[in-house]
Amino acid sequence: MAEHEYVHGSGSWGAAAAAAAAPASPAAPPPFTTDTYPGSDGRLVVVLRGELDFDTAPALRFALREALGRSRTGLELDLQGVPFLDCSGLNVLLAMRDDARDRGRSMTLGARSPAVARLLDLSGTASLFPPPR
Repeated sequence: MAEHEYVHGSGSWGAAAAAAAAPASPAAPPPFTTDTYPGSDGRLVVVLRGELDFDTAPALRFALREALGRSRTGLELDLQGVPFLDCSGLNVLLAMRDDARDRGRSMTLGARSPAVARLLDLSGTASLFPPPR
């Protein structure tokens, strides 16, 4: 399983960089983390936890591109641990859906938090992200 975390404002990506940038005193958790593991049919499952917003969108894009490159057939995103998703995060998801399709792969959304489900419904984009089969 691969695990990454993004530390807001550090400009660093990855667990080692995050640990090096962390202050000595206890700090709040990073805005989001990812865990990946092999799914069925060559898919890679990406579990996202934390806020996906304007500040984290570049790191989210990086993490999903990297995961898509390692998958054979596509990605399944688990967004159950995402308490906040704004339009910047949604735009990354939409762009990565297109990128996956352009590569002959797919991107599905599995578990969704209430905040994610609400934004997908309000934006009319829920139907663009079918659940995994």
